[in-house]
Amino acid sequence: RETNRLNLTLVLSLNNIKYIQSGSFAKIHLGELVLRSSFENLNVMHSSLQGLAGLQVNRLIVGEFTDILKMKAFQNGLLSGLCQVQMQEFVLMCFREFKNDTDTLFDCIGNVSTIRLVDLNLETLSEVPVFSQVKHLEWKKCKFQELPAEKLSLFKELRVLRITKSKDLNIFEQKFGSLTYLEVVDLSENRLSFLTCCSPKFPSSPNLKHLNLSFNSDISLTGDFANLRNLLYLDLQHTKLIHHGTYPVFLLLQKLIYLDIS
Repeated sequence: RETNRLNLTLVLSLNNIKYIQSGSFAKIHLGELVLRSSFENLNVMHSSLQGLAGLQVNRLIVGEFTDILKMKAFQNGLLSGLCQVQMQEFVLMCFREFKNDTDTLFDCIGNVSTIRLVDLNLETLSEVPVFSQVKHLEWKKCKFQELPAEKLSLFKELRVLRITKSKDLNIFEQKFGSLTYLEVVDLSENRLSFLTCCSPKFPSSPNLKHLNLSFNSDISLTGDFANLRNLLYLDLQHTKLIHHGTYPVFLLLQKLIYLDIS
């Protein structure tokens, strides 16, 4: 407590934590706190996270390991204890079951700047809190089948969006809403197949600079990039491009620095 520990990483993974007393972490500053496979059941995890009240941490990592799943299911309200934790980045890893595709996932983390959700069997996007402050949102190895562009557009402060390595994700029909601050979109290593790339998908994202659609199934280049004139980086490598050549799709990308269609 008496020392500045802003750079301290505290890893308590693979232990059997029974209880975290309220106030144990009050007024403590940490660089990173890792709690993976640290609790024997959901009730212990829920009460222990409440014991973190007052903690200030740059990055908090919670969840399981792929090969050591003490808990498989995620339950409503599991993260409610985090409402009293100040953090810059939150990482949730390796939950296999989401009953009713819980709508409480973002309840206490909606004001966190960066959220990473890794290896979660979540098939639909949870309810997005009003006035969310999330600027960087990453889903990796999720179970989406359709890209939830409309719900993602409720993260009005979003700068960076990454949804990658999701082998069930193959539908991109929804359009993104107004995301004025969005600069980076990475949808690589999925199985996306869609028409009219790419302006119609991002009608109100004028500041988008990096778009990665590499390692997907097939994309039809029948649209244009009229709404994406500030694009600097466009990666389409290892994605089958169809219907190209009927329109000079890249004509409006005067600021483009990097283009990969290998």
